[in-house]
Amino acid sequence: MRVFICKTCGTEYPPSSVAPPACPICLDERQYVPPSGQQWTDPESLAHAHRTLAREQEPGIIGIGIEPGFAIGQRALLVGTPAGNILWDCISLVDDAICDRITQLGGLKAIAISHPHYYSAMISWSRALGDAPILLHEADRQWAM
Repeated sequence: MRVFICKTCGTEYPPSSVAPPACPICLDERQYVPPSGQQWTDPESLAHAHRTLAREQEPGIIGIGIEPGFAIGQRALLVGTPAGNILWDCISLVDDAICDRITQLGGLKAIAISHPHYYSAMISWSRALGDAPILLHEADRQWAM
């Protein structure tokens, strides 16, 4: 079984022996499927060719992205609060370096997602950081893969 990640939007799918036939996020009228067609990768291949990059945006807020760019260039934000750190949105790559940094900063209290393009690897992020709860808007339930 393999975890598949859509190369266009960065959404991670449940383990399967075959790639999904299509990505519902990319089939939505607000997104696209590239002329070359639907393409997939997996977490290991993504980690081999990319790395996470963290930059302080302002005190208490760290931007987390993927270098070189991947999918639509999503960026997550680690927001420090007195009640604990919140990961606002997710990216497709979860690596040891970013998990170690988040752990050093106190771990995660929760993950909050603004909209479906940021669901990406939310389950992997939660699992890697102590099964942090994931907060999604009910209206977007159909987009959770």
